[in-house]
Amino acid sequence: MAQDRVEAVERALDILNSFSEEQPLLSLKQLAEHTGFYKSTILRLAASLERYGYLVRQQDGRYRLGLALINLGDISRRNFDIGSIVRPVLDGLRDRFNESVAFYVKSGDKRLCLYRANANRAIRHQLHEGHRLPLDKGAAGRVILAFTGQSGEPYETIRRQQWYASHGERDPEVASVCVPLLTSDGELMATLSISGLISRFDEARQSEYITELQKCAAELAEQLDPQPLLELAH
Repeated sequence: MAQDRVEAVERALDILNSFSEEQPLLSLKQLAEHTGFYKSTILRLAASLERYGYLVRQQDGRYRLGLALINLGDISRRNFDIGSIVRPVLDGLRDRFNESVAFYVKSGDKRLCLYRANANRAIRHQLHEGHRLPLDKGAAGRVILAFTGQSGEPYETIRRQQWYASHGERDPEVASVCVPLLTSDGELMATLSISGLISRFDEARQSEYITELQKCAAELAEQLDPQPLLELAH
């Protein structure tokens, strides 16, 4: 609720959320552009974040994330105990098809790659766990939007057929097919997807991927506690 919000804390978190795999180092000017805050505000908040190890200011003046976040991430991952269920499924799909397999969840206005098994081949679609991507491009993002209330097409079709395939939406050389993990009430828990080079995604393979993904998604949905996953979406 609005009365429970602490503006200074939210602003500090906005600063931390400005960093990404594409932009691991940010200048004061870039942080101001990302957040819309005055530079004086950023300097004040950054000083506190530095003091607690969440930010590091380099000699050139740019900022990077601090090691304190690694410790918190490790604690969170160890106590978010679904990896022991999800990882074997991802590994099995990766080993069967030799393409990259990912388990995405909605995280605010992004999708978060919570678990990932990258293909064992030199040319592959490579991402890392913890990577945040937009919702409006790529198969996983489209599926998340479809099952969180987005109207119109292609979302009506996605809800009806329970899968979506993208070809070059986010990366012109990458294709992906994705299915939802749903609770018994039809609420979205997560998504399961296979991705790789477009040249390897012919119609027959895509059909095989969809069949196997839907089977695995149904099995995971029965085994997983949905509550921690649903909480991530908010």
